[in-house]
Amino acid sequence: MPGAGRRGLLAALAATPAAAGRAQGQVQGGPSQGGQSQAGQSQGGQASARAGSVTLLVGAAPGSGPDSWTRSFAPFLERHWPHAVIGIRNLPGEGGLAAARAMAEAPPDGRLIGSVATPQLLARLVEADATALLPRLDFLAAVAEEPLVLVGHPGTVPDLAMLRELATLRGLAARATLGTPPQGSAAQLAGVALGLALPLGLLAFANAAAAREAVMAGNIPCAMLAAPQAIAALRDGRLAGLGIAQALRSPLLPEVPTLREQGIPLVLTAHRGFVLPAGVPPERTEPLVRALRAATGDPEFAAQAEDQGYVPSFLGPTLWTPLLRRSATELANRWTIDPWVARRD
Repeated sequence: MPGAGRRGLLAALAATPAAAGRAQGQVQGGPSQGGQSQAGQSQGGQASARAGSVTLLVGAAPGSGPDSWTRSFAPFLERHWPHAVIGIRNLPGEGGLAAARAMAEAPPDGRLIGSVATPQLLARLVEADATALLPRLDFLAAVAEEPLVLVGHPGTVPDLAMLRELATLRGLAARATLGTPPQGSAAQLAGVALGLALPLGLLAFANAAAAREAVMAGNIPCAMLAAPQAIAALRDGRLAGLGIAQALRSPLLPEVPTLREQGIPLVLTAHRGFVLPAGVPPERTEPLVRALRAATGDPEFAAQAEDQGYVPSFLGPTLWTPLLRRSATELANRWTIDPWVARRD
């Protein structure tokens, strides 16, 4: 990669904010209901016939991380959205693009709501030359941040100073390896940027769990992971937190310094939130935005998020949409210079 392009990628990412198979299911888990939402219990099989029934569309398979997160959030949304009865539909395919296309083509009646993760969705749109979908989607609100954490083995790489030393010692021969989740994920994008600041060779694993296990086994010195994939191992000492890719320390891991504190200007925030097809009228969107805001502030949701490794954080459409559009432009510019995955053209 050209030197100027590599520096540009780090700068661009530092500014970035943070389907064939189908399955349907009722909302599971949630606030004080022992595995089922309150509305789901009271309405039973009549839920789908109600005027207030809506569907959350997940662009991943049942049991996946995005599916589990959506199902755990849905009861809180239902709690704060009067008369709404929420179901889940899975539409995996193309790393979330199948669901994005379905959202763009859905009737603008507010009954189909997409659950999305950014910047992963933006990266997939750029890779597939599908950014024309963006104007056909209304990014309604982000409700949770997913901190990105650089982790190491506590016995061999307990802090970033040790990692710097290891990277320098190996820099003239085989570079130290930085593990990441699959290409195009938020953690992998952050890993690409970190690899420009430290002499680290990147290794994208098939999933985040494999990268985490490789660090814990001592097979690689470090990995960049989303906090939900690392929080349990960090809390029980099986992993060491070396740095976090945020402007400020995370309340989840207050003892872990930011990468910026340690001289690496890398800030990349991943969000989970919701989208609608463009054109849904305000009388449908405004109550949903209010419900999302209220759910984000729900103390039970805050406790659940802390346990799972998320930070409740509400960004409404006036804040979130411009951030995402700027991020999409930055990613598209970088794609032409330093793609984060091998280009096929």
